[in-house]
Amino acid sequence: MPRSRSILPTNGDGRWPLVAALAAVFVGAVDLTVIATILPRMVFDLQINTADVDRYIWVVNAYLLAYIVSIPLMGRVSDLLGRTVAFEIALAAFLVGSLWSAVAGNLHELIAARAVQGAGGGALLPVTMALVGDLLPPGKRLTALGAVGAVDTLGWVLGPLWGAAVVGLAPGDEPWRWVFWINLPLCIVVAIAIAIAGRGQSGLSAPPRGGLRQLDLPGTLLLGGGLLLVNLGLSAGGEVGLTQGSAMRALGGTKNPLADNLLPLIVGGLALLALFLFWERRASSPILSPRLFGSRPFLAGIVTNFLVGAALIVAVVDVPVVVALLVDQDRISTVSAYLLAPFTLAMAALSFAGGVVAKRLGQRGTASIGLLLVVVGYAALWIGLREDHYLRMIPGLLIAGTGFGLVVAPIGAQVIDAAAPADRGTAAAFTILFRLLGMTIGISALTAIGVRRLQTLTDRLQPVVQQAGETTAEFFVRQSQYIEDYAVPLSLKVVRETFLIAGALALLALIPIALVRGRGQVAAPVAEPGQLVFGEGERTASSRR
Repeated sequence: MPRSRSILPTNGDGRWPLVAALAAVFVGAVDLTVIATILPRMVFDLQINTADVDRYIWVVNAYLLAYIVSIPLMGRVSDLLGRTVAFEIALAAFLVGSLWSAVAGNLHELIAARAVQGAGGGALLPVTMALVGDLLPPGKRLTALGAVGAVDTLGWVLGPLWGAAVVGLAPGDEPWRWVFWINLPLCIVVAIAIAIAGRGQSGLSAPPRGGLRQLDLPGTLLLGGGLLLVNLGLSAGGEVGLTQGSAMRALGGTKNPLADNLLPLIVGGLALLALFLFWERRASSPILSPRLFGSRPFLAGIVTNFLVGAALIVAVVDVPVVVALLVDQDRISTVSAYLLAPFTLAMAALSFAGGVVAKRLGQRGTASIGLLLVVVGYAALWIGLREDHYLRMIPGLLIAGTGFGLVVAPIGAQVIDAAAPADRGTAAAFTILFRLLGMTIGISALTAIGVRRLQTLTDRLQPVVQQAGETTAEFFVRQSQYIEDYAVPLSLKVVRETFLIAGALALLALIPIALVRGRGQVAAPVAEPGQLVFGEGERTASSRR
């Protein structure tokens, strides 16, 4: 029989660890979106070529990629060592990444720092979702998961606003650095709160026998390496067929240094991912539990999350791009924040309401309604976005945000309900893993598509070069007029097309939801009334027999 590590009561004492965990989720969520409104200022202050979007987009992508790799790793660490230890490790990494981001002197340092920060932030949400499974009975998990999603998206709401406020109010020539400096005391306060809260919950801090020896480090390295190579290749994919003298590069861009290695990067990444799947089938304690993938609701949930993530990143990235094209530089952060606020505010409100609605309409019905609203919202963005009327994006952003919010709780509950108690940490990690995986693959692929599409649209244009006898001032005036007449309208056309692509992805996400018939949960160890059992897992237990 599998040996249980501990049994947790589901009385009121469990609320304090959840409160501390939610505080940590909030801190990590703020930094996930704060970059959206401060990135234009960071690019300017670090003297990064603004036309090289496929390079500096990695300030966002590095965070997402590290977030993805750390989710299954730390989700499993929380199963093996306890939730409190997992939180302390995550917060320490997040603190180091914040400190490094605050002092970064160039693009490469900033990307590396954001990767460390993302690795720390990656564990916060899945461990908190696992705590919901630990401390609450099945009947109360749906609403609680909606609350976790609401807190997470509340961080998304305040992230862009917070970044804009810091840039506008902080002292110094590079005020965006204060966004990361302020994280240091916040991390320390949250770490102390979690340590105190965990004292009365032995099941959250007492490590089981075996500890980290059951951690799948080879699988984690293969997964991380494969995803990194694939995303590097995808992000450079827009360079195919480009030359240094092409019309788009004449706007000021430089050739991606990885463009000539696109095929080796993608092939090598896919090879590592194939080796990862091979390894996982034979690992004694895999980060991808084969038992979980035998459940149809689990598979439907993670595929839906992947497509939702790919659609979601479009709004988060493209709205600041539109603002940067249409408003003065000193207003980019503020206007971006105000445009994203309705989108993320709707997500926050409906993440909680989604749990309530799902009790009446069911998980599948609520998620389907949410995805249809996303399609309608993105269609409204495609119709409303015009060169001189960017405020017409607000209705579409509000509708799409409402749809995304409705999807969070039912899909998260579906995935976690399909797991046995011993695998809840891992299953909770997958609800976030595949959403962030969709965001990462989406941002890399859509950047390449956008670069290539803009190249196609500008092929007929002559590069802007300084003519003989033309003064520098006259050249700059002509270049500015060229950008206003050609570059801005064509760039907006590409952005509008990505909104249509995002709507199509939301439609595709309806397919796995429609294929689910019944709940199809994985069999779980039986718990006594009022208690939840923490098992070590069928696979691990069987290896000890």
